[in-house]
Amino acid sequence: MITFPNALSRSVIVLIAAAALCACTAGAKHAVVASEARDGEASERMMVRTGELTVSVGDPEEAGRMLEHIVKDAGGYVERSNARGESRVWARCRVPTDDLDRVMEAVAALGDETNRSVSAADATDQYTDLEARIRNNVALRDRLALLLDKADDVSDVLAVEKELTRVQSEIESMQARFDRLKSEIELSVLTVTLERERILGPLGYIGYGVWWAFSKLFIVR
Repeated sequence: MITFPNALSRSVIVLIAAAALCACTAGAKHAVVASEARDGEASERMMVRTGELTVSVGDPEEAGRMLEHIVKDAGGYVERSNARGESRVWARCRVPTDDLDRVMEAVAALGDETNRSVSAADATDQYTDLEARIRNNVALRDRLALLLDKADDVSDVLAVEKELTRVQSEIESMQARFDRLKSEIELSVLTVTLERERILGPLGYIGYGVWWAFSKLFIVR
């Protein structure tokens, strides 16, 4: 809610209200047009995709270096990673969304894949809403800036400056959210766990054989 000093001239109040109304109308029209475009082009919906992959490898450290090359060649990067001795390497990667499946196949080929999952969330409405609201507030900011140039009374100047500061703050906040969402749409998150494959010794094979034979006494299939 916008509040104004009692001394604020009626003309300035009217101008601020008119500026806000024009900006809101422009934003609403943009939202309607964007909505119609989305309905007509469902194939271009904006999706946030994420993937998880666990691979059993002979040497996790070497596989980790190969993982970095695979991700880099695809135009992505390793956001963060950690290793647990020589037994495990974990990495959170960002890869172009269009190449997510291809990158996962390349990483899975480093060893024996033991787990894979892919999820997707439709962010089209959120993206379009933020885009419209930013344009709305930018239009309002520009009108307020023009109004500030025309204001002569001190109380008028202070009132317009206060509203201009509020609108600019909203623009910066929404722009940060928009940029973050856009990044999530363009670059998928891929979480990779590289585990050292287990090789059974002589006693291990004997133990596994005994367990397998014993289990067949209860379950055939």
